[in-house]
Amino acid sequence: MPADRSTQAIEQYCVRLRKALRGAPAAERDEIVEEVRIHLLERLESEQPATDEAVARLIRDAGDPTELGQEYEMRALFRQAAHSRSPWLLLRTTRRWATAGGLGLVAFFVTVVGYGCGAVFYACAFLKPFFPSSIGLWLRPGHSLSFGFWNGRLSEAQVYGVSVRPPASFVLGTLGPTEGPIRELLGIWLIPIGVICGGLLLLVTTLFARRFIRRFGSPRLDRAPFVPSAA
Repeated sequence: MPADRSTQAIEQYCVRLRKALRGAPAAERDEIVEEVRIHLLERLESEQPATDEAVARLIRDAGDPTELGQEYEMRALFRQAAHSRSPWLLLRTTRRWATAGGLGLVAFFVTVVGYGCGAVFYACAFLKPFFPSSIGLWLRPGHSLSFGFWNGRLSEAQVYGVSVRPPASFVLGTLGPTEGPIRELLGIWLIPIGVICGGLLLLVTTLFARRFIRRFGSPRLDRAPFVPSAA
């Protein structure tokens, strides 16, 4: 196979890889593509003669460029999230990870619940001065505690927020209607308690997500980027 045809096939592969890496930063994308190009050219030099079949095998061994691009992007996302304090980045990373199932689903579920509860506490602390009779820590029939917004009805009371009923019942979101009295427990103390609890939930969830990603997200977070292995 002529050298120009061989290198052209490799360049076409690199073009497809570059398109698959469109979500990566430009500098990192260029570095990855150049690394793969050099690797393939070095492999090509070792092939004597460089036949069509040999070049096709090299490209096949490198892997599908779309899948390879997704692997690079996911690894870069893991590396960034493993040391990030951004709830949005950690949520985005665990959501991507959850598509693979297994531990990714666990990480995404815990992260959503943790940040969701933290957001409820912060929102209640902020809204309490504006809706003092509707925002609170509510004691519902059956010893159920609900932190959030009450619709104000004496019958079929509905609360939106976080609900806990010992020993194991937990709900985040819209809580089912309740017949009977409902009583608010904290009053104005809800504001500092909501801020403190919200901050603690965000901190604990962030620490958990980062540690979980470092421990289980990728076995090679601290190693050099992936290079297609020789056949």
